[in-house]
Amino acid sequence: MISTKAVTIPVLAFWFVLGAQGFMPAAAAERVMMATPSRGLFEFPVVVAMRKGYFKDEGLEVRKIQMQPQIGVKALVTGDVDYLLAWGSALRAAVTGVPIKVVAAMAARPLHILIARPEIRSPQELRGKTVGVDSFAGTVDYLSRVAARHFGLNPDKDLKIIVSGESPMRLAAIRAGSIDATAIDVAFAAKAEEEGLKRLLNLAEITDLPLSGIGVTDRKLQTEREQVKKVIRATLRGTRFMKQNRAETLQLMTDYLGIKPSQAAGAYDASIGSFADDGFVSDKGLLLDIQLAKERIKMTKEIPLSQVVDWSLLKEIGEGSR
Repeated sequence: MISTKAVTIPVLAFWFVLGAQGFMPAAAAERVMMATPSRGLFEFPVVVAMRKGYFKDEGLEVRKIQMQPQIGVKALVTGDVDYLLAWGSALRAAVTGVPIKVVAAMAARPLHILIARPEIRSPQELRGKTVGVDSFAGTVDYLSRVAARHFGLNPDKDLKIIVSGESPMRLAAIRAGSIDATAIDVAFAAKAEEEGLKRLLNLAEITDLPLSGIGVTDRKLQTEREQVKKVIRATLRGTRFMKQNRAETLQLMTDYLGIKPSQAAGAYDASIGSFADDGFVSDKGLLLDIQLAKERIKMTKEIPLSQVVDWSLLKEIGEGSR
């Protein structure tokens, strides 16, 4: 009979050697599902974090799925997705009492340009025209209405607002003449201008409205707080990489967005200042967003900032890095 002790020691030694050489099985990564309303520059810190392996460094396997903002909110609440990148829709849901919080910002100001068909020579000529948005009550819809008011137009009376899909689809629609104008992602706006379409307004010049961030449920904040912090850390690394590595970021933009290098460069230079270094946005921007949400649903009740955002994880991450 062979001694159990005689077998056990060599086996343990064998696995110790394998472990020292890096052959021990790696711990399984946590799977995370993110919902994004469309493809665009607004989500780019997450895209960079995925492609540079920052989520992997945190032990996360991130998958990103595109869905309309309202559907994304429902999927978040039911647990079908873990995180929502549609800032505006998450915040507006929180205003109505849905147990959701925005925990970090990516773009603290709009990344959209209002463009129009070339025959529209001035913003006032939008009166009676058709404006395309990605969804009703979404961020692009909000920005279109803000732009209309900026030009002295009543969006409900002076414009016809229709759903025309995400940025590339709206760009195709304006080329085809089915819409006359749209607030479009700055990366695609550069492409549109090269094709002869007219730039009417950079939305970042007239509003502090935050554009993108990370939304989670209150339940996840209570039960999976460490995972949420990992997601935030990786995303902030993505933002820092964008700001510190222009050349490689332009390559990533060209590949992911399907635009020319010259268009990527123009979009980068016009938008990089809108991205939040530390994940925070100003109270002014938040209050503006809340006010717009209340106007849309005809609510008069005061909404505290703590109902819609939770900056505590950002603060913990900041303190932990000191």
